[in-house]
Amino acid sequence: MADPTCEEDSPRPGDVAALLESSRVNSPAAGAGYMAGAMVILVLASLYAASRPEPAWVMLRGAAAMGMLGLLLLMAHRTWLATRGVRRERERLVAIEELLQLRRWPEAAAMLDETLSRPMRTPQGRAQALIYLGSVLSRYHRFADAAAVYEHLLETEPMDEPSAHALRLGRAMAMLRDDRLYDADRAISELRRSPQVPQSGGLALLEIYRDVKTGHPQEAVELFEQKLAVMRQQLGVRVGDAHVLAARAYDLLGRGDQAASHYLDATTLCPLEELRRRYPEVAALEGRYPPAARPAEVQP
Repeated sequence: MADPTCEEDSPRPGDVAALLESSRVNSPAAGAGYMAGAMVILVLASLYAASRPEPAWVMLRGAAAMGMLGLLLLMAHRTWLATRGVRRERERLVAIEELLQLRRWPEAAAMLDETLSRPMRTPQGRAQALIYLGSVLSRYHRFADAAAVYEHLLETEPMDEPSAHALRLGRAMAMLRDDRLYDADRAISELRRSPQVPQSGGLALLEIYRDVKTGHPQEAVELFEQKLAVMRQQLGVRVGDAHVLAARAYDLLGRGDQAASHYLDATTLCPLEELRRRYPEVAALEGRYPPAARPAEVQP
């Protein structure tokens, strides 16, 4: 299947600054203020009616009661609409997540563009949609935009430390891919101050890539050997990324046997095309070391 990042006519995420602005959650304070004001007016009307002669009193009290009933019905209707909107937003986010898992990037991009082009219902839903947007932007090699999305989330959305750590990892990786090496180094320094550092396989992978990219293969190899167990535990099949970067580092050091071994491990865990897309630097290994044989496609 062709990589959707190469398809010129496939849907792409729109202008990121516009999406960040248009997706802001509307404050319910204005609507609640109008409702409270109407309630006060109706109460005052009822009190005024009580001071009038009986015919006028009956009419005014009746009108006030009808107004109060209408206001309560309106509030119930608004609550129902809001609940339905939140439910639909959640369903849309689940659908986007499924598209990302299925690697149907153009469809996910189109749904995200539509979802973020209007105010979101909840801050949590908006944050989740923006995280998905960052993933899609990285897939389309729009690394500066992806870093901007992660930066926006870190600055504006309260979140727990593990979630913030994951966003900082994504931001630093996007900066590395965008060749913003100074900014990436600062982001990595910030990550090292995180409480998650001793157990962070993601940070180890990030630093290995930084060392390979900047021409420090010995440091990359040492870190790989030191953190391999942690990366295996936390990254799952994505530890193949670490193996292919280690293969490149060993290759730069002239240690061909070890480079070949790790290249085989990497291509066993991940398709070669995907590794090359994530890390352009490893393209130099192709043709020099044999990849793992891929299973033949099942014929219908």
